[in-house]
Amino acid sequence: MVLLLFLTQACTDIFLPGLPMMAKEFGTTMERMNLIISIYNYSQAVVVLFIGVISDLRGRRSTILTCLALHIIATIWIALSSSLFCIIILRAVQAMGSAAVYIILRLIIKDTMDKKTQIHTTGLLVAGLVLSPILAPVLGAWIIKLSDWRNCFWAIASFEVPLFCWALMAIRETNNKQLEFRSSFSLKKHFLSYYSVLKDGYFLGLALILGSVFAAFYAFISISSYLYINQYGIKETNYPYVFIGIAISYLIGNRLMSKLNANNFPPQRIISFGICVSLIGTAFILAELVIKNTLVTIALTTLGTCLLRLATALINPPIQVVVTNHFNEKGSHALGLLTCIQYSFAAIGTMVVSGLSFNPSGNFMITTFAFVALSLVGFLLAFKKTLLTHLN
Repeated sequence: MVLLLFLTQACTDIFLPGLPMMAKEFGTTMERMNLIISIYNYSQAVVVLFIGVISDLRGRRSTILTCLALHIIATIWIALSSSLFCIIILRAVQAMGSAAVYIILRLIIKDTMDKKTQIHTTGLLVAGLVLSPILAPVLGAWIIKLSDWRNCFWAIASFEVPLFCWALMAIRETNNKQLEFRSSFSLKKHFLSYYSVLKDGYFLGLALILGSVFAAFYAFISISSYLYINQYGIKETNYPYVFIGIAISYLIGNRLMSKLNANNFPPQRIISFGICVSLIGTAFILAELVIKNTLVTIALTTLGTCLLRLATALINPPIQVVVTNHFNEKGSHALGLLTCIQYSFAAIGTMVVSGLSFNPSGNFMITTFAFVALSLVGFLLAFKKTLLTHLN
């Protein structure tokens, strides 16, 4: 499960060092080149609305295997393509596989474990999200240096094909309510379920928190190669090592989240701790406004981004588990809608940071501040009743 999540997420990370090179090859701007990131996230946002329900009706196993096969085909086709438009379309197909892995593995955990174990296991599962930024950009940088960016996608495909064969043998069906779901399913009921989830203020607050922290991080992903390589002058093969620090930070945050959960800290307290850490990280990133030394600026920007990633590890698993259990039988809809909002915000973060007219660091500071502020608003919306009770 961890390897499946790692490889599908590597599609976002592995080619990052080559983005400036790709923009030159296709004769396009940073904003347009970054469409291969934002379209990927928007496509995932759409697919997650349906993929959980499809797995309810057709089974977890067949759904994830079909989508994974499409992901492999799209990855190979991207490696062969010479058209940016074609690559953007194929990125949308790739996103189907990523969305299926992300959602269905979470549903398998929900099918088989109690609430407390779900939080711990979700933290372990998203280690795939940690391994990806450690290994993928570094591997991608050396692949690009020795050959070109297309071989990044060939590398992913070469790992995914044997993993697909392994998944074919290893994944078992955990959804034992398919007949029940089919007999009660209707499109009208499906969309009404989304509506009932969406009008819940508690859900909206949690979704705004999660979406905002992901938007801030994807803003960094999208601008990082232009920031470190073009603005700060760091070599293409050295820049990806920044992601090792980011990944280690996520591991620390994930470990801390698991420890707090094991010590019976309520999800609200874990989430509030994550919000505080993200505010501190934003302060480090904004320090460039008063510090003019380049090396100090690079250090503070990197440290601030590491803290934002640590905050994501504290926030993500508790929110996912709280949402899926809060809605009980509508857990698939709630998780799908939550993930849709999460990926939509990630795409918006990419578009905002790419579309601003300042230098890369200026774009990054403005975008980070805006989205972290939104996460604080989401926290106040989600927990306003609890906060008012404590104040009284």
